[in-house]
Amino acid sequence: MEIGHILVKKLDGTLSVEEQKFFDNWIQESDDHRFMFLRLKIFYNNGHNISKMDSPIIKKYRS
Repeated sequence: MEIGHILVKKLDGTLSVEEQKFFDNWIQESDDHRFMFLRLKIFYNNGHNISKMDSPIIKKYRS
């Protein structure tokens, strides 16, 4: 599973049970993961285009 797809589905509320378990494990791995997801969620909830965010932490997970 690719974390980018999981994050988008999490924001959209469309995760399967298996994907939710993957997300839960991933987010518990580090503070960076939690911080990045919280920033994505804030931008998403405010209607911003996530792909245009310019955060070093988010860039680290793009590829």
